Amino acid sequence: MSHVELIPIFDDNYVFMIVEGREAILVDPGEAVKALDLIQQKNLTLKAVLVTHHHPDHIDGLPKIKTKFPEIPIYAPLKNKTQIPLATHFVQEGDSVLDYIVMELPGHTLGHIAFYDQKNNRLFSGDVLFGLGCGRLFEGTPEVAFSSLSRIKSLPANSLIYCTHEYTETNLKFCKSLNMNIGDYEEALFEKRKGNSPSVPLNLGSELKSNPFLLCNNVSDFAVLRRQRNQF
Repeated sequence: MSHVELIPIFDDNYVFMIVEGREAILVDPGEAVKALDLIQQKNLTLKAVLVTHHHPDHIDGLPKIKTKFPEIPIYAPLKNKTQIPLATHFVQEGDSVLDYIVMELPGHTLGHIAFYDQKNNRLFSGDVLFGLGCGRLFEGTPEVAFSSLSRIKSLPANSLIYCTHEYTETNLKFCKSLNMNIGDYEEALFEKRKGNSPSVPLNLGSELKSNPFLLCNNVSDFAVLRRQRNQF
């Protein structure tokens, strides 16, 4: 039975370490020192690295990882091939990577992918979806991002969403500015954060009920909401 450990880096990022037996997989290592130390402390073998997109806070740990593990397979988006030169395998929609299905979910970036673990209903989603929010559209259009979020909405409601930023509390403030009724969500979040626990992983069912971006019925509403969030 595998489990996922969250490794906080920078101000609000997470690197994910998927552990199964004595093997580990790292997801989006924007910084490598903490992850490599943890692998050594737990006497694990690094099996692979998964990368969702090309932004520095998701790939800047790759040089240290390659130095320590020169033969390690690193899976990254085919559409970002020139931007992630240290990757060894470039993947696209429908590819199978170890036990994960690759989903292309553009919007935040045009090449953005996610890795879906069907067995455990886990989605390692990078910066596509956040607690009560979604990723800023640096490269994609609202139409593209809305389509990507619609694909996530079609996953089983008990899916766990491993997004790589701890933005939920800030997004909660945005939701309150919209006068949204999210009492149950807020209460659950308060309990987590009171104990200094992360809000990640997200429960997709909870997001479907409370995340304003997932509640949008059309692209026009989504585009307006995204602009509002950009200015918040």
